[in-house]
Amino acid sequence: MAKFVVDSMENGMVTLRTPSMNYRNSFAMKGDGVGLKVGERVQGKILAIAWKVDRVELGGNYVEPLFGRPRRMQGTILAVDAQKNELTVQVGYEVTVKLPAKYKAADYHMGDRVGWDNEEVPLLKLTED
Repeated sequence: MAKFVVDSMENGMVTLRTPSMNYRNSFAMKGDGVGLKVGERVQGKILAIAWKVDRVELGGNYVEPLFGRPRRMQGTILAVDAQKNELTVQVGYEVTVKLPAKYKAADYHMGDRVGWDNEEVPLLKLTED
């Protein structure tokens, strides 16, 4: 789960700042976002659907671009869920990425580094503190 600050909301999207980082990323919201306020701290889970996944050796954890809809993400695998075909990856904040059918989560291990391109706008699912 990641902690963010609400930067703005419009058209079913929420832009979040990541404390102590330069990221201002926009996500689709699960639900209508009623009750969210600009400047408020929120905690949530980011869910991304990948269309392409690469094993990487070099480079840091990152989200491209720094501002706007995350298109490319790269980081270190924190957890593998073979049943759901998902990886949890630290990219600067924690993201759960759903792999395409041609990739198998069981082929990856904690500590591996991966990068992926998002098929669509990642989803923010708010969680309780």
